[in-house]
Amino acid sequence: MASVSEIIDLLSEISEDASATKNLKTKISGIISILKADGDLSLKKNKVSNELDELAANSDIDSYTRTQLLGVVGALETVEE
Repeated sequence: MASVSEIIDLLSEISEDASATKNLKTKISGIISILKADGDLSLKKNKVSNELDELAANSDIDSYTRTQLLGVVGALETVEE
């Protein structure tokens, strides 16, 4: 089972990758802000999951990064509310 802080760590690792584009880093920064904000965890999880799915569907993302993003989506589903 993952925690929100572990999800944030995974996202930070992806954005710090040398192959990460500026656009990807910006979107991940926004996703991390959503996770850190106060509010209902289930709503935050849903919004972040949608954002990550949208990012993973982007054709500019390389396959390794896409796989990492989908892994984060999977880990996000295990976060306890």
